[in-house]
Amino acid sequence: MEPEAAAARAGAVPVAPASIVLALLAARRLLRPVRRLRTATERMAAGGLGTRVTVTGDDELADLGRAFNSMAATLQADAETLRAMEERARRFAADVSHELRTPLAAMSAVTGVLDADAASGRLPPVTAEALALVSDETRRLTRLIEDLIEVSRFDAGAAVPHLDEVDLGELIGKTLALRHWDGRVRTGLPSGLRVRLDPRRVDVILANLIGNALRHGGPDVSVSVRVEADPERVAVVVADDGPGIPDELLPHVFDRFTKGDSARGRSEGSGLGLAIAAENARLHGGALTAAPAPGGGTVMTLTLPRQPAP
Repeated sequence: MEPEAAAARAGAVPVAPASIVLALLAARRLLRPVRRLRTATERMAAGGLGTRVTVTGDDELADLGRAFNSMAATLQADAETLRAMEERARRFAADVSHELRTPLAAMSAVTGVLDADAASGRLPPVTAEALALVSDETRRLTRLIEDLIEVSRFDAGAAVPHLDEVDLGELIGKTLALRHWDGRVRTGLPSGLRVRLDPRRVDVILANLIGNALRHGGPDVSVSVRVEADPERVAVVVADDGPGIPDELLPHVFDRFTKGDSARGRSEGSGLGLAIAAENARLHGGALTAAPAPGGGTVMTLTLPRQPAP
């Protein structure tokens, strides 16, 4: 038996490596289309909806490749349809906003004259009360239209910052003084901190943050400025001691048409103010964040580069 066993081992030794090589080649041939499918799936997940795989043969793997290509074509067509619908909706909102701007300007002028008559007592009380309601709604609609036009500029990529080097503390002081808030807000503003920014757009951001804090926060509202760990970045912090933003609303506070009280159908704001403020911050290469204050209330932080990239 020993010579026979030796002969069997001698015959098996050269066969085993050959079998292993053949098995590896077969496995490689089977795994190659699987790898191609995995790579194509990763590309689609990254947004490459035009990804397709090359299909050869008529086996189950080839059928899987054809099914993948069919699915990818359907997804690409659906995505293109959605993009076209979104573009038409944006264009419609922009066109309607521009069309309403002129008649609203005329209405605002007329209600302004009538408001003066009502204030002087030349109108009956019932008429003056009705006029006050019309004036408030006209002003609210005008603000909404202006906000929608600004949003349409961001969506179209037409919003361009006009940069100027300014003293940040002076700019915040002017924002407060212009709206008669300087006596209602505690400030910690440095002197001589020069930052290159668009004064009008940063004023819009600050007016929104401080105005919201005064309307919805507690009586103690503060504005302070600090230089970040990166000395090329500065932060403007607006804090209040109010009830704060609900936890479920906090991640969406900068989304469009988000309001603090979703149960109310109407409120003074349009729900676009913080969204526009966040867009203006990004336009500068900065960021706008919201967080609960340690002792209650809300902290809004505007971070800006001292020298925005071109």
